[in-house]
Amino acid sequence: MIYDWNFNVVWEYRGVYWNGAQTTLAISFLSLFFAMILGLIIGIARQSNIRVLSIAASWYVEIIRDTPLLVQIVWIFYCLPILVGIDMTAFWSFVFTISVHFSAYMAEIIRAGIASIDKGQTDAAKVLGLTYFQAMKRIVLPQAYRRMLPPLVNNFADMIKLSSLASVLGVYELLHSIDNIIMNTFRPLELYTVLAIVYFLIIFPVAFGARRLEIHYAQKFSR
Repeated sequence: MIYDWNFNVVWEYRGVYWNGAQTTLAISFLSLFFAMILGLIIGIARQSNIRVLSIAASWYVEIIRDTPLLVQIVWIFYCLPILVGIDMTAFWSFVFTISVHFSAYMAEIIRAGIASIDKGQTDAAKVLGLTYFQAMKRIVLPQAYRRMLPPLVNNFADMIKLSSLASVLGVYELLHSIDNIIMNTFRPLELYTVLAIVYFLIIFPVAFGARRLEIHYAQKFSR
């Protein structure tokens, strides 16, 4: 059987691709912003000498990393409002979930970056009268960010890919938008093929940038 390809349907619904891509990028950038803030806090807490903070941060990372993202999405959307009495739209519920999920991974990247800096620099900062957080801000983090940047960019690429899970909550990102069109046009091959290309065009520059950063810093540190 020869399939009769017809890409006119893709051009007809090009606006849907555009709107879906905007929603996908909005989810990704908002999630990156919140995940970075939360990940930085948790990562610093993981390296803290205050035992309570360190243990609490460690448990946070383990719980988040050891439960499936899809379960987290469903639990936060359906169960969290019952427990705390705060209703969130599907969009913000997903942004919140993906931010929390990736903050655990970013916290580990940040923790590893901090640990890679010679401990003697932190000790020297204490001798100079700086607090732990002042030492982090002025001495440790500015040096560690070069080592953290490539894996953080990789995490951002993963965020974009996993943004498609927002379709579970009915958010009109790329995948859910195209699914609705397919139900009306019965043209899954054309629409899904172009959808894959659109995702590639969005994610490839980020992934390529991460690889270039890895090569750049690997060469820099090897000198």
